[in-house]
Amino acid sequence: MTYKILLPVDGSEGSLRATRHLAKMAGMVPNLTVEVHLANIQPVGDDWMTRRSFKAEELAAMEAEWADAALAPAREILLAAGVTPILHTRQGDIAPTIARLADELGCDQITMGTRGLSPLSDLLMGSVATKVLHLAQVPVTFVK
Repeated sequence: MTYKILLPVDGSEGSLRATRHLAKMAGMVPNLTVEVHLANIQPVGDDWMTRRSFKAEELAAMEAEWADAALAPAREILLAAGVTPILHTRQGDIAPTIARLADELGCDQITMGTRGLSPLSDLLMGSVATKVLHLAQVPVTFVK
Protein backbone atom coordinates (compact mmCIF):
# COMPACT_ATOMS: atom_id res chain seq x y z
CA MET A 1 0.00 0.00 0.00
CA THR A 2 1.25 3.49 -0.86
CA TYR A 3 0.45 6.52 1.29
CA LYS A 4 1.05 9.89 -0.40
CA ILE A 5 2.08 12.88 1.69
CA LEU A 6 2.52 16.45 0.47
CA LEU A 7 5.27 18.28 2.37
CA PRO A 8 5.33 22.00 1.47
CA VAL A 9 8.58 23.73 2.45
CA ASP A 10 9.80 27.31 2.33
CA GLY A 11 13.29 26.91 3.77
CA SER A 12 12.24 28.03 7.25
CA GLU A 13 13.16 26.18 10.43
CA GLY A 14 9.48 25.29 10.82
CA SER A 15 9.40 23.52 7.47
CA LEU A 16 12.66 21.71 8.28
CA ARG A 17 11.19 20.50 11.60
CA ALA A 18 8.23 19.12 9.65
CA THR A 19 10.67 17.46 7.24
CA ARG A 20 12.65 15.83 10.07
CA HIS A 21 9.41 14.64 11.68
CA LEU A 22 8.19 13.11 8.42
CA ALA A 23 11.60 11.51 7.75
CA LYS A 24 11.43 9.87 11.18
CA MET A 25 7.84 8.68 10.74
CA ALA A 26 8.12 7.48 7.11
CA GLY A 27 9.43 4.02 7.84
CA MET A 28 7.57 3.29 11.06
CA VAL A 29 4.57 1.44 9.62
CA PRO A 30 5.36 -2.03 8.27
CA ASN A 31 4.06 -2.88 4.79
CA LEU A 32 3.34 0.78 4.03
CA THR A 33 5.21 2.67 1.33
CA VAL A 34 5.29 6.41 1.94
CA GLU A 35 5.52 8.58 -1.18
CA VAL A 36 6.63 12.08 -0.20
CA HIS A 37 5.84 14.97 -2.53
CA LEU A 38 8.15 17.82 -1.53
CA ALA A 39 6.82 21.16 -2.77
CA ASN A 40 7.82 24.78 -2.79
CA ILE A 41 5.23 27.39 -3.71
CA GLN A 42 6.53 30.76 -4.86
CA PRO A 43 4.12 33.67 -4.46
CA VAL A 44 3.21 35.65 -7.55
CA GLY A 45 5.77 38.41 -8.18
CA ASP A 46 5.42 41.53 -6.07
CA ASP A 47 5.02 45.02 -7.48
CA TRP A 48 8.70 45.80 -6.85
CA MET A 49 9.58 43.13 -9.40
CA THR A 50 7.30 44.72 -11.96
CA ARG A 51 8.65 48.20 -11.21
CA ARG A 52 12.22 46.96 -11.65
CA SER A 53 11.19 45.71 -15.09
CA PHE A 54 12.48 42.18 -14.74
CA LYS A 55 12.13 40.17 -17.88
CA ALA A 56 10.00 37.03 -17.65
CA GLU A 57 13.10 34.83 -18.04
CA GLU A 58 14.94 36.69 -15.27
CA LEU A 59 11.97 36.37 -12.94
CA ALA A 60 11.62 32.66 -13.73
CA ALA A 61 15.33 32.10 -13.05
CA MET A 62 15.12 33.95 -9.70
CA GLU A 63 12.05 31.98 -8.65
CA ALA A 64 13.73 28.69 -9.64
CA GLU A 65 16.76 29.64 -7.50
CA TRP A 66 14.53 30.48 -4.54
CA ALA A 67 12.60 27.21 -4.93
CA ASP A 68 15.81 25.17 -5.19
CA ALA A 69 17.20 26.88 -2.08
CA ALA A 70 14.03 26.01 -0.14
CA LEU A 71 13.81 22.42 -1.42
CA ALA A 72 17.48 21.39 -1.11
CA PRO A 73 17.81 21.11 2.70
CA ALA A 74 14.51 19.23 3.03
CA ARG A 75 15.44 16.91 0.17
CA GLU A 76 18.77 16.10 1.87
CA ILE A 77 17.06 15.32 5.19
CA LEU A 78 14.64 12.94 3.46
CA LEU A 79 17.34 11.26 1.37
CA ALA A 80 19.45 10.69 4.49
CA ALA A 81 16.44 8.89 6.01
CA GLY A 82 16.07 6.68 2.94
CA VAL A 83 13.08 8.56 1.52
CA THR A 84 13.36 9.76 -2.09
CA PRO A 85 10.98 12.70 -2.49
CA ILE A 86 9.24 13.78 -5.67
CA LEU A 87 9.92 17.50 -6.13
CA HIS A 88 7.34 20.08 -7.17
CA THR A 89 7.54 23.83 -7.65
CA ARG A 90 4.54 26.02 -8.27
CA GLN A 91 3.71 29.69 -8.31
CA GLY A 92 0.55 31.19 -6.89
CA ASP A 93 -1.33 32.07 -3.75
CA ILE A 94 0.42 29.75 -1.32
CA ALA A 95 -2.37 28.12 0.73
CA PRO A 96 -4.80 27.47 -2.14
CA THR A 97 -1.94 26.18 -4.28
CA ILE A 98 -0.89 23.72 -1.55
CA ALA A 99 -4.47 22.46 -1.17
CA ARG A 100 -4.93 22.17 -4.95
CA LEU A 101 -1.60 20.36 -5.42
CA ALA A 102 -2.51 17.82 -2.71
CA ASP A 103 -5.76 17.19 -4.56
CA GLU A 104 -4.11 16.96 -8.00
CA LEU A 105 -1.53 14.47 -6.73
CA GLY A 106 -4.08 12.36 -4.88
CA CYS A 107 -2.29 12.88 -1.57
CA ASP A 108 -3.65 11.23 1.56
CA GLN A 109 -2.24 13.88 3.88
CA ILE A 110 -0.41 17.21 4.08
CA THR A 111 2.37 17.63 6.66
CA MET A 112 3.78 21.10 7.23
CA GLY A 113 5.45 23.41 9.73
CA THR A 114 3.34 25.88 11.63
CA ARG A 115 5.61 28.88 11.23
CA GLY A 116 7.16 29.72 7.93
CA LEU A 117 8.80 32.72 6.32
CA SER A 118 5.59 34.75 6.23
CA PRO A 119 5.30 38.27 7.72
CA LEU A 120 5.51 38.90 11.46
CA SER A 121 1.82 39.78 11.53
CA ASP A 122 0.96 36.08 11.21
CA LEU A 123 -0.03 35.06 14.72
CA LEU A 124 -0.32 31.65 16.38
CA MET A 125 -0.07 29.03 13.63
CA GLY A 126 0.32 31.58 10.86
CA SER A 127 -2.10 32.52 8.15
CA VAL A 128 -0.82 30.03 5.53
CA ALA A 129 -1.19 27.05 7.90
CA THR A 130 -4.65 28.19 8.94
CA LYS A 131 -5.77 28.65 5.34
CA VAL A 132 -4.40 25.25 4.30
CA LEU A 133 -6.30 23.64 7.19
CA HIS A 134 -9.55 25.17 5.93
CA LEU A 135 -8.95 24.55 2.21
CA ALA A 136 -7.48 21.04 2.21
CA GLN A 137 -9.66 18.05 1.43
CA VAL A 138 -7.27 15.70 3.26
CA PRO A 139 -5.96 15.56 6.85
CA VAL A 140 -3.31 18.15 7.69
CA THR A 141 -0.58 17.48 10.24
CA PHE A 142 1.18 20.51 11.69
CA VAL A 143 4.62 20.22 13.25
CA LYS A 144 5.73 23.02 15.55
